[in-house]
Amino acid sequence: MIGCYCRVCQSSDPRDRRLRPSIAIHFDERVVLIDAGPDFREQALRAALPRIDAILLTHAHADHILGLDDVRPFNFRQRETIPIYATAEVIEAVRRVYHYAFEDKPTQSTKPRLELREIDRDPFEIYGLTFQPIPLEHGRGRTTGYRFGAAAYLTDHNEIPASSLPLLEGLDVLFVDGLRYKPHPTHSHIAKALRNIERLKPRRAWLTHICHDLPHARTESLLPPQVRLAYDGLEIAVGGAAAAGARPLLDEFRVFWNASDVPADFGPAAVAIGNFDGVHVGHQEILARCVDLAAQLWLKPSVLTFHPHPKRVLQPDAAPPALETIQNRLDRMRNAGITQALVMPFDEALAALSPREFIRRIVVEKLGARAVLVGHNFRFGHRASGDVTLLRELGREFGFAVEVIEAVSTRGRVVSSSAVREALRAGRAGLARRLLAYDFPLEGNVVPGHGIGQKQTVPTLNLDVRSLEAEQRLIPRTGVYVTQTQDLQDSRSWPSITNIGYRPTFGGDELSIETYLLEPLVGPTPGRIRVEFLAWIREERKFPNPEELKAQILRDVRQAQAYWRRRARWTRLPVDE
Repeated sequence: MIGCYCRVCQSSDPRDRRLRPSIAIHFDERVVLIDAGPDFREQALRAALPRIDAILLTHAHADHILGLDDVRPFNFRQRETIPIYATAEVIEAVRRVYHYAFEDKPTQSTKPRLELREIDRDPFEIYGLTFQPIPLEHGRGRTTGYRFGAAAYLTDHNEIPASSLPLLEGLDVLFVDGLRYKPHPTHSHIAKALRNIERLKPRRAWLTHICHDLPHARTESLLPPQVRLAYDGLEIAVGGAAAAGARPLLDEFRVFWNASDVPADFGPAAVAIGNFDGVHVGHQEILARCVDLAAQLWLKPSVLTFHPHPKRVLQPDAAPPALETIQNRLDRMRNAGITQALVMPFDEALAALSPREFIRRIVVEKLGARAVLVGHNFRFGHRASGDVTLLRELGREFGFAVEVIEAVSTRGRVVSSSAVREALRAGRAGLARRLLAYDFPLEGNVVPGHGIGQKQTVPTLNLDVRSLEAEQRLIPRTGVYVTQTQDLQDSRSWPSITNIGYRPTFGGDELSIETYLLEPLVGPTPGRIRVEFLAWIREERKFPNPEELKAQILRDVRQAQAYWRRRARWTRLPVDE
């Protein structure tokens, strides 16, 4: 993504350098192209595309048709007009965008020679190969997928209508929209894509139209073996239809909020147990081992976690602030490859269970555990009287394996949720990132400010602090930070600076979190944002007047811009302030 410096956009893995989705189908010395987006010229040069005999369009969005002007060299070399197959709606858009190509006027330069051929739901033939249009839903609009032989290409959709399913039976290869993990209003997310793949049962499947939320190598390691991520330059030979009885795929991530809701098919399971607040690198080690062990033993990789934090029930005054919401915690577990989780309400009844009763009633009988994975300091049962030694004894009694994951250290620091909190309370965003392996975020609704920034300093987006405090979330030390801000309602993202503090220049007495975007805000003001804290700039302080505050903010902006330039060169985050 232009202007983005995330790990995927700055990755050295060429498979993470993604252009717009498009495929070229080679058969009998013919080439049929599906979609020609703005990257078509680069893709054609990179693939040494020998010719184009026809172009099929899925829909009229700019990222799928704005490369059609670059077919001119193929017109010249092949000495022929290239037919375009598309629905009436798409043809109308192509005629409007490329009006000059269809105007009967003399020109001094060449123009693409295109012949528009309208299609509907009926199959059609191109040089002996039959193409079956597949109607798809794309939010409020519609797109067209295509089946050709034992392969099908379904980009840009969030639903496959029931009437289209029979057209997709018996596939060898399926390309399917798989934008990201989080649901999207117009695209399929990973869980939905996997459900569709399971329903259609192709022999092999590739996810396409992938955004920068999905690092290639890491994501593929978490997918079922017959599902891969597509990438630029991928070549696939299409064989016969899918083999009968293909291995089923993993179900969608399942969450249960009470032990009484757990179904009988939860087990057999490999169960990682813990609070997992923040899902830091130590937690990630436990989850990764859980996924690996489950694959080895044919178990379901699972988590047993608790909400609220046990100390909120047992020692309310000593309860730590949460690093993230329970939903974000579950999202990280799912991204790590966990397929199901029980979130137990931690209450007095649960706290009263003896260690043995907790293991017998919950872990063994409810979850069907065949393997249990915990951290080295794991405690459980009434008054936290159970430890890993007792857990191993209970494992022998009830017939489950026990793995204790030793503490993980980074640069001599033992990783823990407490260490993350300490780093953030000190304003050390870089250290927190080392412990978490991601930038610490706060997310929430954008609320109106006091209007002073718009008039006297600089306009800002203001996070709803009251909601964060109500959720008992940890808020980093007051001060100014380099941040990255994301619109949670669409894919927009901006480099930014954020001030956490009390606005002392204006006599403020309530905590506020104000973010200034370093790039222009194009389009509507976000309603809900995620602010990731990257590096500390300075402490908040009181200025004599708004003009001096504004001058300091502009100096902060220059410092943040220098940070982003360094980050672009290093293609990774700095490890400490």
